[in-house]
Amino acid sequence: MIDIHSHILPEIDDGSKNVHMSLEMLKESYNQGVDTVVATPHFYIKENTIDVFLEKRNNAYNKLMDFVKGQENIPDIYLGAEVYFFNGISKMENIEKLTINNSKYLLLEMPFNKWNSRVFQEVEDLIYNCNLIPIIAHLERFVGFQKGTDNIEHLLSMKVIPQMNGENLLSIFTKGKAIKWIEKGVIRLLGSDMHNMEKRPPNLGNACSVISKKLGNEPIENIIELSKEIIGI
Repeated sequence: MIDIHSHILPEIDDGSKNVHMSLEMLKESYNQGVDTVVATPHFYIKENTIDVFLEKRNNAYNKLMDFVKGQENIPDIYLGAEVYFFNGISKMENIEKLTINNSKYLLLEMPFNKWNSRVFQEVEDLIYNCNLIPIIAHLERFVGFQKGTDNIEHLLSMKVIPQMNGENLLSIFTKGKAIKWIEKGVIRLLGSDMHNMEKRPPNLGNACSVISKKLGNEPIENIIELSKEIIGI
């Protein structure tokens, strides 16, 4: 399995606090059947320029790789970012440097408010002017903010790839809707969005077990194939 959304790099965002925690997260992921993890630390334009962020990310990655050198039974790690939407994102120079493994796929976190036409125009410009394919991080978290609108449907009509967090398949309150979204093909990618070992732990393997019990293995196979295509492996 491939975890397309994680916060395993140490000391760079609100995810892993140190290399020891990162290693625990990686080992638990591997134990759940995950063989590849994409590290997607948060990128906020108000906090860092792209160049400063990339330097911090590379430093965190190198620190982690030095620490886990020689370790067995941990997933392969690729680099990306979880880019929080900002005005002018589609015109930002070097935005493509934040894609997953230098691909055309950008993990995009939408605003936590009701979206307007300007937001949709920015997403459209990312697609058609920047030639990027936005992966919408944890789509399920935005539904409540868009009540009374057709914003979710509008977003899904665009050339985006919706991603869901594994935790939604493990909660009795959200599992039913999560399964329906996967069954209907609304959700095309899964990620753990793991931040630590307590409140937001590795969960992708456990989530996939729920899917296979309810829907069989085909949805998981489709998610894995798309994840491979995105990373380029």
